[in-house]
Amino acid sequence: MSGAIASIADVSRVYPTAEVGGASIGPTPTAPAPVDFGDVLHDAVNRVNTMAQRSTQQVQALAAGASDDIHGTMISVQEATIGVRLLGSVRNKLLDAFHEVWRTSV
Repeated sequence: MSGAIASIADVSRVYPTAEVGGASIGPTPTAPAPVDFGDVLHDAVNRVNTMAQRSTQQVQALAAGASDDIHGTMISVQEATIGVRLLGSVRNKLLDAFHEVWRTSV
């Protein structure tokens, strides 16, 4: 049984139980930690920037003859292109939402 939970200790780690008056009442849902929206955007921009830098380095290495991995280079360039386009789309949606809020009368 690969991938199965091995013991009761593993089950209790995955499904913590609540106790009322010393009696266990079963699994309690755990709330996810709050995430700051600014941090999410900052991480996304950093990841796209990293992808763009990596693809630029691979293209330069390919052009200089230091690498012959054209497939990996093209995949890296396309990943960076898709990331930049996605980031631009998110930016446009955020600006549209801002302008909609701006036009809202109070």
